[in-house]
Amino acid sequence: MVLTTLQRAQGALAAALAADALGTQFEFCQPAELRRKPAAELLQLQDCGPWHTLAGQPTEEGELMLLQARMLQYCRSYQEEQALSAYRYWLSTEPFALGASLQRAIVGGPDERDYTANALARLTPLCILGVHFSLPQIAAWAMADTALTQNAVLMQEISGLYAMLLAKAIDSGADADTLYQDVETWAQELKSDPQIRAAIAQALFMPGSSELRQQNPALAAFQNLLFQLLYAKSLGEALVDTIRQGGDTGTNAVIVAAVFGAIGGIEQVPQEWRDALKNCRPQDGVTGVEQPRDEIFWPVEAELIAQQLTELSPASAA
Repeated sequence: MVLTTLQRAQGALAAALAADALGTQFEFCQPAELRRKPAAELLQLQDCGPWHTLAGQPTEEGELMLLQARMLQYCRSYQEEQALSAYRYWLSTEPFALGASLQRAIVGGPDERDYTANALARLTPLCILGVHFSLPQIAAWAMADTALTQNAVLMQEISGLYAMLLAKAIDSGADADTLYQDVETWAQELKSDPQIRAAIAQALFMPGSSELRQQNPALAAFQNLLFQLLYAKSLGEALVDTIRQGGDTGTNAVIVAAVFGAIGGIEQVPQEWRDALKNCRPQDGVTGVEQPRDEIFWPVEAELIAQQLTELSPASAA
């Protein structure tokens, strides 16, 4: 079946948001413990997790995705100052899930020593704009957005390559093998850091060593994505293998899910996940809601937001 751009965009955003909630449920579990859990349990959205959230409720990456999407709708292109204002607004809402490095960056400026993968995990809405703008433009915006919080050149290069990969998956419907070959070519043509090119080559054999996950989580997450593209047969299989590696399971799951969601389209995102997102309303004062959040952070309109991003009239990239 030939997918439409809309189906791919909706698949990317819905899968990314679901993966944020899904992966977060297992964020503080050890890999040995995760390997003992059946796949079905790892793929079930529940009212639980370390933050006591509702099934499908966004955490750090999911909330930033939703906020970024609203900013893009308003500006009709990426605007660096508007993005930073949005992230500062998010911090002012006292989010319940907040990485220390991200908080420091938003308050005091970017940290060139920060190699966490958070910046990659918030890029899905920006990549949907690839239906309106060129891949180099999407890469430049992704690098600028990353530099707001993590300004190491290596981090920006990883984000640029990831953004082009995801944007192409959404816009063109390229398959997994093609996307891997594209990334390999882009990294060579752009003379990317040798560490990145090594990770791309090593993805043929492994998802990223535990040592790399400790030293450079973003590069490890990128290598894992490429490994899953080459070998996982479905979104679910890719997520199970990613979560079982442990570490920042929410962030790593988002990075993988967005791409697989784009490749498979919205119909390949499990209906239970879609329903959980559409019914997740963490409203203050409601019984069972332990982490109430403003409506802008509810995922109920995820598929509509993706549609609006694909249908907007883009502003000039200049």
